[in-house]
Amino acid sequence: MLIVGGGIAGIQAALNLSELGIEAILIERESTLGGTLRELGSLFSQGKRAPDLLERKIQALRACPSATILTNTELSEVTGAYPRFTVSLKTPPGEKKHEVAALIVTTGFKPFDPSAMKPYGYKKYQDVITALELATMLKEEKLVRASNKQTPHSVTFIQCIGSRDTHAHTYCSYFCCMYAVHMALQIKEKNPRCMVNILYMDIRTPFCSELTYEEARIRGVRFYRSKPAKIRAAKDNGHLTIQFEDTLDGSLRFLPSDMVVLSIGASPPEETASLASALHLECEESGFYKLEQPPVFTKARGVFLAGCASGPKDVSLCLAEASAAAVYAAIALRG
Repeated sequence: MLIVGGGIAGIQAALNLSELGIEAILIERESTLGGTLRELGSLFSQGKRAPDLLERKIQALRACPSATILTNTELSEVTGAYPRFTVSLKTPPGEKKHEVAALIVTTGFKPFDPSAMKPYGYKKYQDVITALELATMLKEEKLVRASNKQTPHSVTFIQCIGSRDTHAHTYCSYFCCMYAVHMALQIKEKNPRCMVNILYMDIRTPFCSELTYEEARIRGVRFYRSKPAKIRAAKDNGHLTIQFEDTLDGSLRFLPSDMVVLSIGASPPEETASLASALHLECEESGFYKLEQPPVFTKARGVFLAGCASGPKDVSLCLAEASAAAVYAAIALRG
C-alpha cells in the first residue's frame, strides 16, 4: 500500500494500515513529516498541542515494523491498475519501482499567499502578518510587533483572505473562522487588556466550535460584520488603520490596530494537477482532487483520498478520513 503525503492524514492512514497488518509505504517530498501542522501550536476545539500530537503519532509509526517511511521522495510515475499498480519513487539515491495494490493520497494543502492583495499591505507593513505567522508567535510565546518589538495593545483579524473571493479562490477554506476565534482567545488569555477584533463576512464555527465563539464574545473579543477595503499606515509612527464598511448599517468605519492578522485559507499544492493525471483522477473547480463518493472514494478504483487532498478540513476531520481511507483500502486489498 502506498500513501502519498506525510502530513497528519498520511501518518494516521499508515498507522491504521499497520495495525491491520498491512505493509504501508509512506512517502513525503519534504525532509520531515508533519506538513503544515509542524508550524502550529495549540489546536482549536480540543486545545491539544500540535507538536505533541505529531510527535506521538510519528513515534508510533516508526515503531511499526510493517511501515516504511521515505522522506525527500516523490511519486514520479504510476502504471498498471488495481490491484497491481507499479509506482516509481524518486528518492535521493535514485529511482525505485514498487508494486502496490492501492494508493491513499494525502497531499494536504498550501497556505494561501496574500502578497498579491495589495490593499492589505502584507510585506509592505511590518505589523501585517498571516495567521500562520501568528500561530508561530503564539507557539513560541513571542507575541510582539515586528516594527518595535513591543507587545501589541490591539490585534485585528481580517477573515476570508484568499477565500470566497472572485479574485482568488471562490470556495470557503473551512477552518479560518475557527482558528481565528481560537487564537483570539489565546491572545486574551496571555494579555487580557489587549483589544482583539475580528472583521468577518459571516462566522462559520460549526459543532463544538460554536462554544468557543460564544466564549470569545464573553471574554471581550469584538466582532464586526464587514468588508475591509484597505489598510493604511501613519507616516510618523506606522500605526495601522483599517478602513471597512460595516455591512449591518452600511457605514464607513476606520479601526486603529497595532497588529493586523490576515486569516489566510488553503490552496491546492502545485503538483495536484500532474498527480491527478498520473492517477487518472479528476479535480474540482477549486483545484483540489474530486471525490466520486464521500468520504474517500475516487473514480479510479484502488485510489483513495483523505484529509485536505479533497479540500480544506480541520485536524479532527483529517484524522477521521485517514482512518476511513485505511479501512477501505484494506478491504480493497483483501478483495
